[in-house]
Amino acid sequence: MRLSTGLCIVALLVAKTTAQNDKPSPLVIPGSQYFEGNDGPWSTFDVRVGTPEQFIRVLPSTASPHTLVPLTGLACSREAFGTIPPDCAVSRGNLFDPNESSSWQDIGQYGINQNGVGLGAHLGYDVGVQFGLEKLGLGLNGPEFEDQTVGMMAAPEPFYLGIVGLSNQPMNFTSLANTSSPSFLTTLKDKKKIPSLSYSYTAGAKYRLKQVYGQLVFSGYDTSRFRENSVSFSLAEDITRDLVVIVQSISYSGSNSATLLSEPIEMFIYSTDPNIWLPEEACQAFEEAFGLQLDEESGLYLVNDTHRNRLLDSDAQVSFRLSDVRSGGDTVTIVLPYAAFDLTAEAPLVANTSHYFPLRRANSSSQYTLGRTFLQEAYLSVDYERKTFNVSSCVWNQGTEENIIAITSPDDPDADLDPSNPSSDSSNLSGGEIAGIVVGAVLGVALIAGGIALCFLRKRRKWIGSTYAAKDPEPDESVLKGPVFNSPSFRHASESTQNGSSSVPYSAADVSGARSTPTTMDHSRSGSGPSPGMVTGVSPNDTGTSGGTVELDGDDTAVKPNTELDGREVQKMLPSVAENPSGVFELPGAKAGADSGSKAMEPHQHHRAPSTVGSLPSADEGRDRTPSPLTSTVGPNWRPGRVSTIEPVSPDSPVVKKSDRPF
Repeated sequence: MRLSTGLCIVALLVAKTTAQNDKPSPLVIPGSQYFEGNDGPWSTFDVRVGTPEQFIRVLPSTASPHTLVPLTGLACSREAFGTIPPDCAVSRGNLFDPNESSSWQDIGQYGINQNGVGLGAHLGYDVGVQFGLEKLGLGLNGPEFEDQTVGMMAAPEPFYLGIVGLSNQPMNFTSLANTSSPSFLTTLKDKKKIPSLSYSYTAGAKYRLKQVYGQLVFSGYDTSRFRENSVSFSLAEDITRDLVVIVQSISYSGSNSATLLSEPIEMFIYSTDPNIWLPEEACQAFEEAFGLQLDEESGLYLVNDTHRNRLLDSDAQVSFRLSDVRSGGDTVTIVLPYAAFDLTAEAPLVANTSHYFPLRRANSSSQYTLGRTFLQEAYLSVDYERKTFNVSSCVWNQGTEENIIAITSPDDPDADLDPSNPSSDSSNLSGGEIAGIVVGAVLGVALIAGGIALCFLRKRRKWIGSTYAAKDPEPDESVLKGPVFNSPSFRHASESTQNGSSSVPYSAADVSGARSTPTTMDHSRSGSGPSPGMVTGVSPNDTGTSGGTVELDGDDTAVKPNTELDGREVQKMLPSVAENPSGVFELPGAKAGADSGSKAMEPHQHHRAPSTVGSLPSADEGRDRTPSPLTSTVGPNWRPGRVSTIEPVSPDSPVVKKSDRPF
C-alpha cells in the first residue's frame, strides 16, 4: 500500500513537472555585442528578415508595434546624406534588400504616424516608410514567423538604426482594405512561444564594468540585473503613450548639490529616442549644474573634450525619484552617473563627431520623456495583460549568472497576482529548479523500482533456498506405522517416558540415524576370539560402544548381520585384514580410530538373550520354528521378489544418537 502510494505521488510529481515543462517559457534575446549608432553608443540586437535571412542589427522600441529596417540603395544614398559615410551600411546595422527575399509582400508607403497620433508623434517625428509583410526572426537563432509587419526606411533621422517593436498594439493601415496585422509580441503569445504579453528591457552600458550589453526578455525578467523594489506602476490609458511615471524630483550631486526638478511631472518612458526631454526650467537647472551650452545649429548640448574630462572626474550624478503618485507613496530612485550622459554625436547630426549631453527642451508636457539614456541605469518590465509595469535600478556585478523569472498570464491558474513587480513573491520555477525537480523525480522512480526489484529478488532467493535446502531424511511411513512402533516394547518405553523414566523410545530421528550409522564389530588380534575375517553373533541388545542397526544382507558395509529373517546365526567372511594393520576399518578406507600400536579391542563380555517379542515365523516352518529376534518392517504388502527399501529394526535395540561422522 505504501509502495503504491509512493509511486502515485512520484508519478503525479513527474506529470506536473512535465506539464510545467510543456508550458511556454520566457524568451531571452541577448545583445549583438555591438555598441553603435550615430547618437550613442548603444547596445544593439539581431533580427533576421526575409527568405533567405538577412541579418540586421536594431534597437528595441517600447512604443512601436512594428519593425523598421534601413532600405538598401536609399538608406546610404546622397539623398539621405550629403556626404555618404564610408562605412554607412555597417554603421546603420546593415541594410535590407526586399528584392533578395522571396517572402516579401508589399503593402505600400505610409507614415509612421498620422494626425499627431502614432510612433514619435509627440516628439514631432515625421517619416515615410515602405511597409510590407515579411518573415521575421529574433536573435541569431530565435523564433521566426511569417507575415510580420516590416517597414523599410531611408532617412537617417529620426532613426539611424532600425528598430524592433515591443508594443502589443496592432499595426493599422488606412488603405482600401483597412487592414491590420498583429504585433510581433502578440504573435509570440498566439504561437505559444511565450506565456504572456510582457517583456523586460535594459539598454546596457558601455561605461560599466567591461561593457555591459543590453538585455531583452519576453515574458520574464532577470533578477540578476536589478535591485528589487515595491513600486508598481499602472499603464496609462493612451496606448501610444502608456509607460508614464510620476517624476517627483530630480537632483544633482557632484562638486556641489542642487535640485533640478522641484515639481512632480508625468514623463513617458520611451526607448526609441535617446534624449531626456524636460521643461525649460529643468533644462536651465541642468545647464547650470553641468556647465552646459546649447549649440543652436545642431540643437544639441555639445561638450568639448576639456569640459568632458572635468565632468567625468567630478563623479557627478543625477537622481530621478519615481512614483505612481504625485506625492508620498512608494518611490524608487534611479541614479545616473555623468558617464551615462556622455554620448557621441556623428553625421548627419553634426558635421564633426562631438560629445554631447542628451538633454532636450520640451515644448509641452506631452513631450516630457525619459529616453534610452535613462534605460542604461533602469530595468523596465511591462505586463500588458495586467496593465502594470515596474522600473528598477540596475546593479552591476561582474560574472553574475542570469536568473530569469517568468511573467505568466493571468489566465494561468498558477499565475502570480503581480509578476511584473519583481519584489512580489513568485511561485514560478526557474530553469534550474525545474531541472532539479525532473532529476529528483527520475531518481525517485529509479530508487523505487530498484527497491521493488531488490525485494523481489530477496523473496525469490529465500523461496529457492527453502525449496532446495538440504533436509534430514524423513522416516518411512511404513516404519512409523509398522509393528515396531506398535510392539509391547515400544509401548513400554512410551509408558516409561510418561512416568518420568530416563528410557527414551525410538523416534523418527533415531530410525533415520540408525540407517546411516554402521555397527562396529569386535574382533581381537590375540587369537582368543573369533577368527579374523569372521563375524561373531551380535545380539541386537548389545550395549557396547558400537550401536546401530544392521541390514538384511550386509551389502556395502564392513559389518555383517548375524541373523536373517528365520533367526539363524550367520557367519560370513569379511575381507581379509593384514597381519599388522595400521588400524581397524569399518568401511573401505575409513579408519575406525585404532592405530598400529593400540591395544586390540576387547570383545563385548555382556550378552543378552535375543528377544522374541513380535518376531516373525521362519520362512521354512517345517525345518526351523525358532522365533526371529527381528520384527518385520516390510509391511503387509510385501511379497517375494519385491525389494524392500526398509531396513530391519529390532524393537530391543538400544537408542543411539546420530553419529557426527559422514558415513
